[in-house]
Amino acid sequence: MRKITIWFGVGVFFAFAKAYSQSSSDNNNHEITVSGYVDGYLSGYSTELDNDQFQRYTTVGARDDTFGLNIAQLGMAYRHDKVRANVTFQYGDIPQAIWSDTFNEIQEANVGVKIIDGLWLDAGFFKTHVGTESFLPKENLLSSTSVITFNEPFFQSGASLSYEAISDWNFELWVINSYNGFVDNNDAKSVGALISYQINDRTSITYTNNYGRESADDMSPKQRRFYQNLYMSTNWNDKIFLILGADLGLQSNSDLDDSNDTATLYTALATLRYQFSDAFSITGRGEMYRDSSGFISGTFTNNQGITEGLDLTGLTVGAEYKPTENAYIRGEARYLTAQNGLDIFREDDGLSNERYEVLLTMGVFLDRTFRF
Repeated sequence: MRKITIWFGVGVFFAFAKAYSQSSSDNNNHEITVSGYVDGYLSGYSTELDNDQFQRYTTVGARDDTFGLNIAQLGMAYRHDKVRANVTFQYGDIPQAIWSDTFNEIQEANVGVKIIDGLWLDAGFFKTHVGTESFLPKENLLSSTSVITFNEPFFQSGASLSYEAISDWNFELWVINSYNGFVDNNDAKSVGALISYQINDRTSITYTNNYGRESADDMSPKQRRFYQNLYMSTNWNDKIFLILGADLGLQSNSDLDDSNDTATLYTALATLRYQFSDAFSITGRGEMYRDSSGFISGTFTNNQGITEGLDLTGLTVGAEYKPTENAYIRGEARYLTAQNGLDIFREDDGLSNERYEVLLTMGVFLDRTFRF
């Protein structure tokens, strides 16, 4: 893994040197895009937490019985034939709940150079390449995120090679510090990939993965994680939209029953939307998350005194009204239930294995491109 990192660093140096020498004689085709996004919410939960505490298993509307700000972000992207860069700053409950403590206000900050036509090398801070859903409401059919998304990585730092010269295909190779981290937690690096295929105008399928050692340097035996995600997106006549996703996670020396065995995690997600008109739609989602050894979700003591990993299922229904193409108002309700005697939700009269949620969000986003 260390040799891979060294050679990747050498490649970064020569690619940037090549781009600099080319750009000095080319002053055309420059483009800057300025973007902004604001999302506010009102939420309610059947569980009892103080308003300064964030609810588990959600990234959006995470404070109970509160008007809040999910996110306010401002970004700028620079594009040229041979060079590109991107920086986005953020503030709100989403970054406070799930983002890096060290770089909480930075969502993305990266720069890239074109090596050859279709092949780009980018380095810096990025949103994750793994996962069916995004953590940003505007990029999903529902504002609330699944338990699956809550336990997937949100952000990463490193470098990627991306290739888009083959029609309908997109390829990415990644070298990153760690699973869901800007700052590395050990001296090892992780590698990942993304492969996307546009089957036709309405259907695409994407596979992503991430492999690396997540255990501390002085820990023995070492724990190596291989996380995979596969999802498909399709629609019929721009009326019915369907997203199907599944994850499979493996981590060596992490099984709850035998610490020398490999632990397994698997998930399933289905989101279905019906578009009544350009402005109004309804959406439903089913989710299942099973991390029986708790190597990502953590472990809990069930109501029989047995240690268990997280096992949750959930159902969500929501409606959306879009007054304009760049704005939305959404109302949603979700029901979560934990299996295997996991009473993990605190209510007025004690612990429960169920949680009810209601969420109202309003958001607006815009961008403006300047060419020179």
